[in-house]
Amino acid sequence: MDISKNINDYNLAFLDLETTGLDVVMGDAICEIGALKVKDKRIIDKFHTLVNPGKSVPIEAYKVHKISDEELKFAPLFEKVADKVKIFLNDSVVCAYNVGFDMGFLDYQLKNAGLEPLFIPAIDILSMARDSLVLNRYNLESVAQHLGIDCSNGLHRALDDSMVAYQVFFRLIEIYREKGIEKLNDFVSLYGFSNDIVKTQDRVKAELIKDAISRQQKVYLKHFSANKVIENERVLPLRILEENRRFFLLYQGQGDNSCRICSNRILDIVIT
Repeated sequence: MDISKNINDYNLAFLDLETTGLDVVMGDAICEIGALKVKDKRIIDKFHTLVNPGKSVPIEAYKVHKISDEELKFAPLFEKVADKVKIFLNDSVVCAYNVGFDMGFLDYQLKNAGLEPLFIPAIDILSMARDSLVLNRYNLESVAQHLGIDCSNGLHRALDDSMVAYQVFFRLIEIYREKGIEKLNDFVSLYGFSNDIVKTQDRVKAELIKDAISRQQKVYLKHFSANKVIENERVLPLRILEENRRFFLLYQGQGDNSCRICSNRILDIVIT
């Protein structure tokens, strides 16, 4: 998928899962999937299903989403709905509140079902909120209420949470548009789920920077600064440090100051 266009030019799929717990590797499983497909800010399709997790729902999980074993008794197993989920999401950019949780569960259970993981861009709305709002709490309800979004229908059911996340996202998009961030590749860089799309994006950045370092050549660096604004600087790259699946660039900036920036905050690199 070409990710260079304005984010509003794509189908956006607002996804939420309810699960039996928080750790898919330790045996927790999906028990509900809800998603809204959006184009030009309008909902054009919906997907919803309960999923039999193949195990009892722990009381702690039931207290959150109120999905009982009785409700799930005749629900399909994940393997029976996996293809439908992939078809619904595959032509879209996934947007979810804490996207690493939802995509992590989906990809793990797809793998267990003998299917390939989703190779599509995925954006974390929670990270967008943390980077653009100053709040005491950043759970979905707190952010929604801060933005004036009605949560009276309740939360912690997949389709309801998808609807609220959809509304939060488009309020936040306006904040980012005013900062000059509108293209999908910028959102993937800043707030993307760490899949092969993000890794490819980072690899291209690293190759450009390594080439500049070997030539002792300055580059124009477009980045989203700690002050939450886009800055354009002509800098001298010094070193690349690998850390936690991303890299950090050490560079000499204005006034010969040494600076450090994470790869996800780098939006463009032009060798001069």
